[in-house]
Amino acid sequence: MDDPGAEQNVELEKQLLKERLENLFMFKILLLGAGESGKSTIVKQIKLIHSKKNTKQELNIIADSLNQNVIDCMKALLYACQKFDYKLDDQYDNKTAETIMEFDEGERIGYELGEDITRLFNSKAVKSAYKRRSEFWLLDSCGYYMQNLDRFTEIGFTPTDEDAVMARIRTTGIVVSELEQKIAAPKEGEPDTLKIQVVDVGGQRNERKKWIHCFDDVKAILFIVNLAGYNQVLFEDASKNRMMESLDLFRDITHRANFIDTPVFLFLNKKDLFEVLSGEVDLSNLFPDYTGGKDVHKALEFIESKFRERLPGKKEIQVHVVTGVWKRDIKCAFEEVKKKLYDTNRKDIDAEMIAIKKLEKKMEKKSKWYQRKKKH
Repeated sequence: MDDPGAEQNVELEKQLLKERLENLFMFKILLLGAGESGKSTIVKQIKLIHSKKNTKQELNIIADSLNQNVIDCMKALLYACQKFDYKLDDQYDNKTAETIMEFDEGERIGYELGEDITRLFNSKAVKSAYKRRSEFWLLDSCGYYMQNLDRFTEIGFTPTDEDAVMARIRTTGIVVSELEQKIAAPKEGEPDTLKIQVVDVGGQRNERKKWIHCFDDVKAILFIVNLAGYNQVLFEDASKNRMMESLDLFRDITHRANFIDTPVFLFLNKKDLFEVLSGEVDLSNLFPDYTGGKDVHKALEFIESKFRERLPGKKEIQVHVVTGVWKRDIKCAFEEVKKKLYDTNRKDIDAEMIAIKKLEKKMEKKSKWYQRKKKH
């Protein structure tokens, strides 16, 4: 007796083979790093590079975030003024400070308050605190926000691509970006597009417990480091240096059994800030064994060596020194990541393609057999 479900099973097996083929050309890349490393900025650049424009809803969220970034920066500076005992002598500035501290999250800054904030930012007390910003938490892009505050407060303000990249939206949970990359010369029977999943997870300590949910089927890890962090403290722990936190986290991630054979790409980010900072604050302040003085190249080589020291066994990594807000930097670095991944996985893809083609021929024979049987 014929099995009535046999033909249906053949079709199901065909569908499973199709999905198996598609999964061969799906690369999941996991972005990891401590808070404030610039992961989300790099994701935004990658999306723009792959022509993923922000929707109207996303632009509204970015505009709200830029306003909140200004308020967060000013609050941090005002707290620093208290900490360092820098007094606001001007009565008008004191009133503005009160307005900022009571400002409702989610509100937009009006034009008049924007002018008052600019005035307060340029006051002697706040400028004095700003010079000591390595001693307290402050968003790296504070200067950008203040320079562009007049635009942010315009009625109908629409963020530019640069604004979108500079906006700080603290990542909570897991954010997955789906991208596509054309394959230059696909082989017969293969798709002409490589699909890439970029998975960004929150870097603050309280977010890291969610990371384990993303560890399956990872083709590569992009570990992002804030280079300027050697002279900065954490948002969630003012007693911990950001660079030391990154080094500890890097060791933890690369020693996990899940990732022993997973390629790791180390992005040493915020090169622009580091070049300025390394000329002002010697790296030996954090690493007593550093002897390269204020030479940027020696400092970069030393930091890279510190991360390599924390790798397990003979594991290799590819290192890119980038500035996340510079599109060209991220475009070049990410192109190399994709090429390396594709080349590394090509042997496995070829072997799997041979197995898939054999099974496809087998399924095709079964289909033809059932079709002939139907006719008779």
